[in-house]
Amino acid sequence: MRERRRAPRVFLKGHVSLSIGGHNLELPAADISVSGVGVLIDAAILGTKPSGEVGVCRIESPDLGGTIEAYVSVMRIRRLGERRLVGLRFESISDDELELIREYKRKCRENPAAS
Repeated sequence: MRERRRAPRVFLKGHVSLSIGGHNLELPAADISVSGVGVLIDAAILGTKPSGEVGVCRIESPDLGGTIEAYVSVMRIRRLGERRLVGLRFESISDDELELIREYKRKCRENPAAS
């Protein structure tokens, strides 16, 4: 399937703390781009359709070289077997944090085996 995103995502090993819709969740990261982050959840905790509600996430990964905190909204939810892949779109993120993501993506392109 052809990638349609303007900002393709790259695999990310780490975790995301997400506060949205009255939920405070600790989730494994799946991927990241300058437009958002993907997380994995075990059940339909956030419902089955994006609500447009804005929450706060904190992304921590030793690969990023720093912590990222951003306002996010649920862009999409896709089933992956028993789990769900939730795409969180950055609604507000600092330029410094975007640069951490860009640098990580550059490293992944230069050394695909490391990502």
